[in-house]
Amino acid sequence: MKMAAIATAITTALVSGSALAAEVYNSDGTSLSIGGRAEFRGDFQGKASGAKLEGTMDNASRFRVNVGGETRITDDLNGIGFYEAEQTVNNGGDNRNTGNTAFKQRYMYAGLVAGDNTVTFGKQDAATVQISQMSDNVSTHSGIQKTYIAAGDEQINNALNYSGYFMDALSVKASLLAAEGADEDGYALSGIYTLPIGIGIGLGYAANENPNAQDSTQFIGGLNYKWEGLYVAGTYTQGEGSKLAVLPGDNDFTGYEFVAHYLFENNFQALVGYQKGEIDPAVGSKYDISDYYELTGIYYFNSSLRTYATYKVNNLEDADNSLRLALRYDF
Repeated sequence: MKMAAIATAITTALVSGSALAAEVYNSDGTSLSIGGRAEFRGDFQGKASGAKLEGTMDNASRFRVNVGGETRITDDLNGIGFYEAEQTVNNGGDNRNTGNTAFKQRYMYAGLVAGDNTVTFGKQDAATVQISQMSDNVSTHSGIQKTYIAAGDEQINNALNYSGYFMDALSVKASLLAAEGADEDGYALSGIYTLPIGIGIGLGYAANENPNAQDSTQFIGGLNYKWEGLYVAGTYTQGEGSKLAVLPGDNDFTGYEFVAHYLFENNFQALVGYQKGEIDPAVGSKYDISDYYELTGIYYFNSSLRTYATYKVNNLEDADNSLRLALRYDF
């Protein structure tokens, strides 16, 4: 495969984990595709969480499989369905020969597609996740921006989502979280506009009720820039009522995330990133829930197979740094 073709396939794979899904059935306007990944991830020196590693390696490997279907209803209307699950490994000295048979459901939704407009219902990402993904597209450890409140998180249940693409530049998303419990509903809105020069500007807002604590709100903004093999991005979020706080109730939060990576012509990609998250409780002093630098090198053998090494410099008090070595196969 030519270098340019590999680079194009790599760029596509960065956008979606199911970009390489293979079509296994197509008949009478109905198709079925299967995709996923098998990924070995071993953390050395310290655990990715910053906890001390007592032994040699913390095994963070995982396997994902997804199934997607599409059926033609009319020339302008299609139906879709998607499911994805993940299985991890048992870890520790007592489980060296014990397999983990449990699969965790990640996504499960169905919907309708009309041109550039899509409506889906089920377990899926909230609307503001497209903003957090601006700085969470290659980095090994990033992604905290989408976890502060339930209505802004990924893989949330009971979500009714709308997404639309306009003027070949504007991506708009909206989601409604229709919770089973009382006083737990939420919603989210977001948009990303990409200028012709490659600069993307994203804004989003999410809110949800909390029955036994302060209601949650979150603002998130992002900027990114793409030029050939270069990508740089930064996201900022702030709000109140974070579920990441030590104690529920009145608390404010802020989060910063920056990433820059460059894909060379030899299929090697270098990445640097920084993340910091803070909680400011109503009672007590402000404290950090994340503060680290990340240095990563990735080599793409082709569009399906990559290997990478990540070193995480953890700035939290009493937290260890970690070295991650990994091999990932996408199918």
